[in-house]
Amino acid sequence: MNHISVMPTEVIENLIHSKSGDYLDCTFGVGGHSKKILENLNNDGSLNSIDKDPKVLKFANQIKDTRFQFNNISFSDINNFYPPSSFDGILMDLGISSFQLDDNSRGFSFQTDSSLDMRMNQSSGLTAYEWLNQAKEKEIADVFFYLGEERKSRSLARQIVENRKIKKISSTSDLSNLYFRNNRSKKHPATNIFRAVRMFINDEIEELISALKSSISLLKKGGRLVVISFHSIEDRIVKNFLKGKLENIKLDTFLEPVGKIIKPSIEETKSNPRSRSAIMRVGKKS
Repeated sequence: MNHISVMPTEVIENLIHSKSGDYLDCTFGVGGHSKKILENLNNDGSLNSIDKDPKVLKFANQIKDTRFQFNNISFSDINNFYPPSSFDGILMDLGISSFQLDDNSRGFSFQTDSSLDMRMNQSSGLTAYEWLNQAKEKEIADVFFYLGEERKSRSLARQIVENRKIKKISSTSDLSNLYFRNNRSKKHPATNIFRAVRMFINDEIEELISALKSSISLLKKGGRLVVISFHSIEDRIVKNFLKGKLENIKLDTFLEPVGKIIKPSIEETKSNPRSRSAIMRVGKKS
């Protein structure tokens, strides 16, 4: 499935306030938003894009534009990689791309049976397979509950521990075929736990918090931060950050919220169903 960038028009309207400005796309993916940003800059503008996934380098190499530069780094690296006051705008699209979901070697999706990897960077770190087969039952339950907001977390964790005594949890079907009691939701019952495992394996919450903190120093005065989140955990963090606090800790400096939350149009959700849960929030450095 071809990846369709979420709310491209809204991104441009809220991110670019100077066509000759310098911008950072923190989630390059297959380059949809980056290309749109470049289209709306003049010859003096510039765009830096980053992505933790080294497999997207082939898409970055397709952009032949002297105003563009790509770096294979994580959210948590940006504060050390770029000097303070580098950017007029920073974009963070926290969704996973169709390119990644549809790659059977990654194990991000329950739509097809594949190995359980789930790492954004497959060259380092613990795989989902390794973690699910060695973690304690309480740890698995906590991840399902806190990162997946899964009410049946304890039952599902218990099943995993019992099942792996007989056969290792080695494929996406092993995870998606657990017994989900009394599931009445329209979404696939395994959606929450797949998201939870992916977020845990890639340390996504800590990465997001790190990037949000970094945005304060990296933005120039008047610069904009645009964040698109796809579930309540991420959105709550972004919302609190724009209120001047993170993890219930008051920040000394913070960004000023701009306007209300923005959601995809009805037309967009019809043409791109994966955009349905997207929420955009915008902040500005005073």
